[in-house]
Amino acid sequence: MHSRVAVIIRTKNRGRLLGRALDSVLGQTLNDWVIVLVNDGGSRTEVDSALGPRLAAIGERMLRIDNESSLGMEAASNLGIRAVDSEFIAVHDDDDEWAPEFLATTVAYLQDHPDDGGVSVETEIVFERLTREGREVEERVRMEPDLREITLVDLLHYNRFVPISFLFRRSVYDELGGFDEDLAVVGDWEFHLRFLVSHHIGLIRGRPLAFWNQRRSAVSSEANSVIAGLDEHHFYSLKVRDRLLREHAREFGLGPLLYQRELLAVETGRIHERIEELARRQEEGNANAARLADNVQYLQHLVKSAAQPFALRAARSVRRRLRERHEGRQLSEALQPVRQTAVVPSPAASGREQRVAIFGDVGQREYHVGDEAMTHAAIDELRKRGVNDFVVLTHDVEQTSRLYGLPAAQRPEVPWNAYVRHQLLQDVKQLIEGGPATEDAARVVRTFQDAFQGCSTLLLTGGGNLTSQYGGLLFERLAAIRVAHAMGLKILVSGQTVGPVLTGPDREEAAEALRLSAVTGSRERHTHELLASLGVPSMQVLDDATFLSPADPEHLPDVPASGYIAATFAPASGAMKREDYHRHMASLLDLAYEQLQLPILLLPHVSTFGAKDGDQDCHASIARLTKAPDVRVMDQMDSLATATLTAKADLVISSRYHPVVFGLAAGLPVLPVAVDYYGEVRIGGALENWGLAPLLRSLRHLGDGNDAKWVNSVLGQRAEIRKHLQQHATALAEFHDSWWDALAGAVSGADTPKDFGALPDLNNKFPLPLERAESAEAARLNASNEIAIGNLAQHSDWLQGQLDSVQAPAAGLPGLLGTVLDAGERLGKARPAALVRNVARRVLR
Repeated sequence: MHSRVAVIIRTKNRGRLLGRALDSVLGQTLNDWVIVLVNDGGSRTEVDSALGPRLAAIGERMLRIDNESSLGMEAASNLGIRAVDSEFIAVHDDDDEWAPEFLATTVAYLQDHPDDGGVSVETEIVFERLTREGREVEERVRMEPDLREITLVDLLHYNRFVPISFLFRRSVYDELGGFDEDLAVVGDWEFHLRFLVSHHIGLIRGRPLAFWNQRRSAVSSEANSVIAGLDEHHFYSLKVRDRLLREHAREFGLGPLLYQRELLAVETGRIHERIEELARRQEEGNANAARLADNVQYLQHLVKSAAQPFALRAARSVRRRLRERHEGRQLSEALQPVRQTAVVPSPAASGREQRVAIFGDVGQREYHVGDEAMTHAAIDELRKRGVNDFVVLTHDVEQTSRLYGLPAAQRPEVPWNAYVRHQLLQDVKQLIEGGPATEDAARVVRTFQDAFQGCSTLLLTGGGNLTSQYGGLLFERLAAIRVAHAMGLKILVSGQTVGPVLTGPDREEAAEALRLSAVTGSRERHTHELLASLGVPSMQVLDDATFLSPADPEHLPDVPASGYIAATFAPASGAMKREDYHRHMASLLDLAYEQLQLPILLLPHVSTFGAKDGDQDCHASIARLTKAPDVRVMDQMDSLATATLTAKADLVISSRYHPVVFGLAAGLPVLPVAVDYYGEVRIGGALENWGLAPLLRSLRHLGDGNDAKWVNSVLGQRAEIRKHLQQHATALAEFHDSWWDALAGAVSGADTPKDFGALPDLNNKFPLPLERAESAEAARLNASNEIAIGNLAQHSDWLQGQLDSVQAPAAGLPGLLGTVLDAGERLGKARPAALVRNVARRVLR
């Protein structure tokens, strides 16, 4: 018996539910199916009753298997699947249902996506109560409404889709060896995990096509295992996790697992401390509220005894509303230019050049080489293409004007707290749309409006700031895009890293804002894929500062003529203790010196000019620990000088992103260390763009006994690495030029091309093996952990913000009540006629 799709229905003593499941299959618009009905030790009479009225419709498209005793859910599935040879398989539980087009839609998807091993659809959970007449639906809930893609990272936490929603290829089932029959429950989850290790599962979004029926109060055979057997699910879930961890530890050792456990413990401890603090403040707030309640009761007593109290309250209310309306109208009129519908004329339309607002993270208290380098690069690239009128947004107008020789405009000061900045962004959007304004929102909008006057384009230069980890920087960009769009500016976004931590509100806000951009450049594959999942089109490009012009030799310090090693280390040490981090970085310098016998220049990337803080302070600590005889802790230099000295080195060692970018573009071997997942995404993305992804090493890999092997592997192949980088530099430089040609054309009024070619794919182009620090699966597990921790940190800000919003009004009430109490006492002594005259005079004033 052969059909395109085999529908496996497992049943046991569920006669009236089974009939409904059979009807679900019979109602499919695709008819090329066979039902394999596995009665797993249940009543044959119940199965006969369910089949009887449907046998004619089913015809020969069914194979029935009756087990004398129950084998279990997974064994029943295997038995049914192995009894047929269909191309596609679906496991249809006997209490669930499909929409009529489920099979037609999923089969068509797998035909169109031959590389996908299976596909899932959107699912609706139907909570029902069975009655004599049929059923009563208590509630319908969309399952996983935020799910945009089926990923292994998501399923490591729990099963994000269920069998009724899943159609998969028989070939993958055979490859995996079927379901694990030792598992009484959670066998589908375990199968899905093994499935995703080697095969992608597609997701068809939209209207639910699968219905997972659940009965909260049912018992015996009519109950759901996920509800009635909750303890059993927990037990077998732990059993699966423990087995897989053992397998991982046997192959890769316990080091990565211990690191991740310690990282999670540290961050969880911090969150618990915040929660305890919130609980303490909540108790204080409750006590304050109780005292205020007593004062309110006393106030009510006084007000009742006052002459004409209602007239007074009404008059005050009228006056307050009139005043608020007047002030709101004034503010709205002052901000009216922001809401103008006229678009700023483009240079092509007006016949004259228009100004470009350059938005990078410049003018910070600590000088940041990478941020300043990307801004320099953007200006240089546009100037090469005839664009010369700029204004640079900055935190320090005087410094930026001096360094760039260009007009500069102030950026607004913004909050970093996740809750506060999200509320402020809603106020900004409301103000732009013509609603009432808060003073803080008005300040943000006015500042950007002043900066954008006379501009036709807003260019967000490259950076890693569209992430919840740097919430203030994220807010600035989202608010700037909103204001610029309202003023009619064209918006261009270059060389960005987005995420990897992007909480729910930030995720949606970032997606909405980036959709307003004419073009968005993502500087690594991770960002490109994340934006695609958010519905934001982007082009994968290189970092803006990849081919930064070198500095004037006269502005460079003297360097060793024999050559040198350039090293840069950030103070951030992730979950590692600071002293251990310094010790490991010093050890890397020693290993490199043993091989090359060259002086070491420690080039600071972020610090305050003349203050010896930031990277300089970190470098001084590392220099004291290294055994290399010639280590020089350099002073902070500007971005052009720092990039040039990095590019002239013989080797680059760095825990920061841009020294790796500068080194790769100069054809240098690099030893990059990422201190967290954010660093892995950015540094790993830069390496992948040059075809050298395996070079990356993370803090959790240091000290595992393989440091020397890693360093020797890279340095032993440094000639081959140089040759590889030089061979591909021309193609990448040409691609980089085409990107900036497109941006310059957009500035000048041309349509921005949606696709001008793909970034050259250099993966697997390096001819020699490189030492990988860990498996791809372990890396994804660590990524999932760090994203979860980052989200928890953001959520604690939300808890704090919500608590503050409740407590803030209460904090000011004692003084307010005191004032009102005094007024109440005076009212009690006033004559009614005088009171009325006084109220009327104040209202009409």
